[in-house]
Amino acid sequence: MILASRLALTTALLWFILANGVGLFLGLGILPSTWRPAHAHMHLLGFVGLMIYGVAYHALPRFRGVVFQRPGVALVQVALANVGLLGMVLAWGLSLGASFWGLFAGLSTVAGFLFALLMLEVLWF
Repeated sequence: MILASRLALTTALLWFILANGVGLFLGLGILPSTWRPAHAHMHLLGFVGLMIYGVAYHALPRFRGVVFQRPGVALVQVALANVGLLGMVLAWGLSLGASFWGLFAGLSTVAGFLFALLMLEVLWF
């Protein structure tokens, strides 16, 4: 298993734990409602998205019977996804503003496109 896959799976589980904690604190009224979109994104981009990245990096090359050619780029992609998500979560939760959120949403978008390109390479080349 390449490092990017292990890192994606590990951080997916960490985002799952953090998202559950934020959800609990929201339900108890400890955190303000500004954390609601952060909570949703922690689950969807954090847990679900990173879980998909980690499994895909491991499984798709094996399904095709090829060696994954760009493990370093995959590691950068997983790092971008985590940094982008962390920035968006903090921007929502702490009400840091749209420009701060947009910067990190852009990083997450780049990470998503990079993942798609890497998987297209595995599937077709």
